Amino acid sequence: MTNEIESLTTDMNARRTGSGLSPMLFAVGGLALLLAAYAHWRFGQFDERIDRLRGQVVELRATQDRLGAQIEAVGTQLQEANDQVRSQIRLLREVPTQLGELGQSVAELRARTDAPQRSWVRAEALYLLELGARRLRLEHDLPTAVAALESADARLATVPDPAVAEVRAQLARELAALRAVDVPDISSVLSRLAAIETTAADFRVLGVPVSSASRRDDTKADNAERIRPRYRRLRQAWRDLFSYSRIDPAHSRLVTREEEALRRQQFELQLFAARIAAMQQDRPGYAQALQSATALLDRSFDARDATVSAARAELALLAAIDVDPAAPEIGTAAQLLQRVIRASSPAKP
Repeated sequence: MTNEIESLTTDMNARRTGSGLSPMLFAVGGLALLLAAYAHWRFGQFDERIDRLRGQVVELRATQDRLGAQIEAVGTQLQEANDQVRSQIRLLREVPTQLGELGQSVAELRARTDAPQRSWVRAEALYLLELGARRLRLEHDLPTAVAALESADARLATVPDPAVAEVRAQLARELAALRAVDVPDISSVLSRLAAIETTAADFRVLGVPVSSASRRDDTKADNAERIRPRYRRLRQAWRDLFSYSRIDPAHSRLVTREEEALRRQQFELQLFAARIAAMQQDRPGYAQALQSATALLDRSFDARDATVSAARAELALLAAIDVDPAAPEIGTAAQLLQRVIRASSPAKP
């Protein structure tokens, strides 16, 4: 303990007299050096940052100069574009007037071009309408009249012509009336009449044909007479002497081959007349021919024959067909079109 007290006393005395350095001073000096080094390092970084900022400022100034030049160029372009837009607007203000003049010129050219075409189309349509009316009135040709009116309507529809609107409306009504007519099938009527005519050769005549009234076994008798001539002759004589048969008075008349052929020819001629009348659409002639053929069939041929009865039934069906149906009156559309043509034609000086 005494030694320790002595050492402490010695140290205190030494400090008082300044005979040694304190550790605090070394610590403070080291800290100051560290702070100075850190400050120097920080100042160096700050200088570098300032240099970078100065470089960035220089680059920004250069970029600003470039942008300024570009903005100036864009401003010049915008000014030029504005000048062009103003000049185009001035030109566009003149466009409606030019378009009006152009439309007027086009309308005049179209009128000059369409006028001859419309006149030609009207003339063609009028010809077709008159043709259809003539065929219907003179030849009773309903299909041709319908085709002519349809062609006229199609021809009028090829050009825009408001003047013929009423004509086309009347034409549509006339076409509807013509299509409503029940047109007979003349070719079918002719084929049916021809079929009856071909079967006329098989009709059984009314009466006793002379050819069938003669002995049917003449050939057999000739052959038998060669074998037993006397026996055959006696047997035939006995039969001729005492044979009898019941004959219907209505069918007892003898008919020669010439009369039979004449009956068939008369019947065929009546059918031929009916065919001619059907082709000409002659209603009275057709009905008269069929009536005469039916009367001749009843008067000259046997109604009990199946072919005769079938032919009579077919003639009755054919007689019910109207070969010339009543057609409506047409021609109003043609008259309207004539008025339109006369109204559009230039007045003569």
